[in-house]
Amino acid sequence: MKKRKIRLDRVLIALAVVILLGIAIWLCFFPPAKSSEGQNVQDEVESNIDKYGYVLKKNQTELFKNQFKELENILNQDPVDEEAYAVALTKLFIEDFYNLDNKATSTDIGGVQFVHSQVRDNFILNASSTMYAHVENNVYGDRVQTLPKVKEVLEANISKVSFTYGETIDDAAYEIKAKWSYEEDLGYDTEKTFVFVHEDNKLSLVEMK
Repeated sequence: MKKRKIRLDRVLIALAVVILLGIAIWLCFFPPAKSSEGQNVQDEVESNIDKYGYVLKKNQTELFKNQFKELENILNQDPVDEEAYAVALTKLFIEDFYNLDNKATSTDIGGVQFVHSQVRDNFILNASSTMYAHVENNVYGDRVQTLPKVKEVLEANISKVSFTYGETIDDAAYEIKAKWSYEEDLGYDTEKTFVFVHEDNKLSLVEMK
């Protein structure tokens, strides 16, 4: 009886060790969220524009937040000035996508909410394997890596064009040629041409070149 009890104790100890080891491994790969005092705010929503599905997160820059308010003002007009709308989207996309400093991980791709649903997956895949590939983890705010911060959008020249994507033709699409600057020049893009087309009740980015 005593030997059986000793064996049982050993089994329970071994089982406890396995469970604790499993928990330790789980916590290494899936750390728990921080408490509200030290919580990472990358997913906390500050405000949104429900009708169009746009979201303003708390970790955004002041530049982005101010432009988001401008977008909200534009979309509250009746009728909406589509050229002003397209320019505002261009600025927001640039201020989010090219601003890597406030991104928590390499998968925290900026500007996704402004991209057309038909090209969104390819956009994310391309961004994560190129521009965002070397963004270091900053979930706990301890990153020392120097990353670009968009300072301002210098110009955004707009023209109406006809654009074909897939089997769809938008004869009232918008092409915006934009230039922007950074707080520090780290060799990233400073100008691009963006094309926005109509998708349901909103404009969406379908091409950048």
